[in-house]
Amino acid sequence: MSGPYTFITRVILVFVGIIALVVIGKQFITPESWGEYGYYRGDYINEEASRAMIHGTNESCKSCHEEVYELKDHSTHKRLSCEACHAPVAEHIKDNKKFADMPVRKGEAQVSLCLKCHQSIVGRPEKFPMIEFPKHLEEQNVKITHTCDQCHTVHAPLENMKHVKKMRESLKEALDEK
Repeated sequence: MSGPYTFITRVILVFVGIIALVVIGKQFITPESWGEYGYYRGDYINEEASRAMIHGTNESCKSCHEEVYELKDHSTHKRLSCEACHAPVAEHIKDNKKFADMPVRKGEAQVSLCLKCHQSIVGRPEKFPMIEFPKHLEEQNVKITHTCDQCHTVHAPLENMKHVKKMRESLKEALDEK
C-alpha cells in the first residue's frame, strides 16, 4: 500500500481500533449494576449498608447516658454531636455492649477542644459566643490556668452560669436588706 492516502488510512484504522477497544473494554469493565439507580453502581448501596457502623447519633447515646442527654438537649450544645467532642461510637460500643470508655479531655486538651468553636475568629456569626483566651479568664478574675469545666458544665455551658447569677442576685438582695 503506497500513495498519498496511505498515511490517512492508517490513522483512521488506528482510531477505529482504539474506539473498538474502548467499546469492547467497557463491556468487560462496567459492573452489571451500573445505572440501576442512576449514574452509579447500584451494588454500592448494599455494600455500604453492610459495613459496620462507626458513627452514631446523639439518640444512640441516650439509652446509656440519659442524664447527660437531657442536660445537653436543653442547652446551647443541643445540636452538637456527642462525637464532636468524644469519639466515634464504634470506639465505645460493639454489639450493643460497652467495651471501652469514651475519651474525656482534661486540662489543656479540653481548653483546646472548646476553643475550636469558641475562639474569637473573624467570620464567625456575630452572636456566636466567642472568647479571647486567656483574656476571658483575666476578665472573670480567675487564674489563667483554669479550664473551661471549672466554670462551665461542658454539656450545658450556661447551666452553672445561671446558678452563679442567681446566687449573686440573692447575695446582693441580702446585702441591700442590711
